[in-house]
Amino acid sequence: MKTQNQISLYKKMNEELLDQVGLNIHNLLLSYTIGNEVKEILNQGVLENQININEYDDMWSPLENELKLKQCFVFSKPSALYGERGITMPDNKIGLAVHIHSKTSNFQKTISFGSLPNQDSPYEVEFNHEFLPSTLRGRIELDFFLFLKELNTVKSIQASSIGMILSEENLLNLEIVVDGIGSEFPMSEFSEKEGPLWRLEKNWADAQYDVFETSNINLSLNISHPLFEQLKLGKTKVSRAMMGDILVQAMTLIIQQVILIDRVEEIMEEEVVVPNSILAAVNYWVSTFEIDTSSLFSINNTMKNYWDGKMIEGGLND
Repeated sequence: MKTQNQISLYKKMNEELLDQVGLNIHNLLLSYTIGNEVKEILNQGVLENQININEYDDMWSPLENELKLKQCFVFSKPSALYGERGITMPDNKIGLAVHIHSKTSNFQKTISFGSLPNQDSPYEVEFNHEFLPSTLRGRIELDFFLFLKELNTVKSIQASSIGMILSEENLLNLEIVVDGIGSEFPMSEFSEKEGPLWRLEKNWADAQYDVFETSNINLSLNISHPLFEQLKLGKTKVSRAMMGDILVQAMTLIIQQVILIDRVEEIMEEEVVVPNSILAAVNYWVSTFEIDTSSLFSINNTMKNYWDGKMIEGGLND
């Protein structure tokens, strides 16, 4: 658990109460739907605070797939939190909530998802949430905590208002890393009956400072193209391989432009890279995919070698 580093004027669940209540956090499940089938990305009983999705499933795409998350919390003796020695009186109610936030995905929200009864026997609370396609990029953090959900009796040194946080530390800090091959790629759609399946538009002035977003670089898919539906639905590994190949070609063109044409010398000097810039994206691709940037051909070949290797690992047959 992560300390919130603040002085509280009322009692919260500390390490001593945590031992008494016997909290067990387990069964993290990440999944998504392909066609009519649910595919598991991860189903683990052991707690892990940081999850890099594409380490478990290379074919999951934040652009095309939703992400379903389930996490279980079991309290062996929730009654330890109630009463004069606890964090609130017996006729009040303790709730569970999670603060979901992401600078890279540009959102934050707090969700209440259950409450703890005043009982001596074990009690399980399950958190379920679905992130829709095209809503995730970069890193998403989930901070789980206890709060005062219902107040009937007020006692000194205990929380006196609904909504007050009742845990000194978060129950769980979970970070989901969405850094797949196309997780942060700016994309849009266009309609042109006789046009190509996709096209790449470059509008940036300075890759070192311009933000990696659709106003500066845009990969557009043609919704009128005969292959669009197959590409968009991604029901087969072949169609997902097509999407991957498009992303590889687009990234190759951008890397070539930034390094060989714009001649940004600082590509490997991470300390000078501006966060969320086009250069930052290129720097990430070059280091992660081990790209040889010495020539146009070496960039293309090493990028293709990386992607083809991933496809062979995943298999091309349905």
